[in-house]
Amino acid sequence: MTTTLILGALLSIIQIVGLILLIMVLIQQFKHGGVLNGVIGIITFGFWTFIWGWIKHKNLELSKIMVLWTIMTITPLVLTAVFGFAMMNEMVNMVVSLSEEGSFDKIKEGFEKNSGNKSVKLKLQAQKNEAKLPKTDSQEIAAHKDVDWSKKALALWKNGEYTDPHQAVDYWNKAVGNDPKSAETYNNRGLAYYNLKQPLQAIKDYSQAIHLKSEFAEAYNNRGNAYYELNQYELAEADFNQSLRFKSDYANAFLNRGLVYYQMGKNDEACQDFNKACDLGNCEGKQWAQQNGICRQ
Repeated sequence: MTTTLILGALLSIIQIVGLILLIMVLIQQFKHGGVLNGVIGIITFGFWTFIWGWIKHKNLELSKIMVLWTIMTITPLVLTAVFGFAMMNEMVNMVVSLSEEGSFDKIKEGFEKNSGNKSVKLKLQAQKNEAKLPKTDSQEIAAHKDVDWSKKALALWKNGEYTDPHQAVDYWNKAVGNDPKSAETYNNRGLAYYNLKQPLQAIKDYSQAIHLKSEFAEAYNNRGNAYYELNQYELAEADFNQSLRFKSDYANAFLNRGLVYYQMGKNDEACQDFNKACDLGNCEGKQWAQQNGICRQ
């Protein structure tokens, strides 16, 4: 975190300055207070030297040094308190961002492998859009002079992704403005954010879609995919479970949950889901697992 780095740098500088001031006063302590005083100062890690310095500051003209040393002693406490509060806020914001997560509805044909890890990471991508076009009413049409922003946005959806996700987000923003209670609109905008590699923003839209339509199986599946991208496998599994709860014949959700089980080291469960997805028409997971010796059948 940026706050942590700044705090660490400031404290390091203050410690160096404080050490220099300690040495300056310690020299005077040995010189004017005797060896015993100096040794006690060292043994007490400068505590007695600090007290002795204030006792002798007028006689030895140490006032400026002692004031500066006092400031260097108090400042770390103040910085820790101030920056500690800022760090706490950063952590809270991070937790909130990760807890407001959304969902993603489409998977691409075929799997991509990310090399470099001992455990191969399968990357989920967008597949054919299954979301329905949001309904429009007369007021919405009148407000936009017969422009249907949802249709314009969906016209950009080709082969499992938006050809221009930035433009798609703009269109969906206008569609949301027309009908802020359309679950499909939020779900589709989430897909655009997902294409822009902004899974947290996509998650927020998927979550809003689920809030508006509690049994939105596609939105749960989409949010599970976004969690998968963030390596939040338990959250992804929970969303795929919900997706299958509301749509028990959802092949993509079985496939996706199988991928999550594989990442979690649950190969038996993964194979069961791959087989189920194949029974429902999507055999890519099963074929991949058999080719790589993960599933026998």
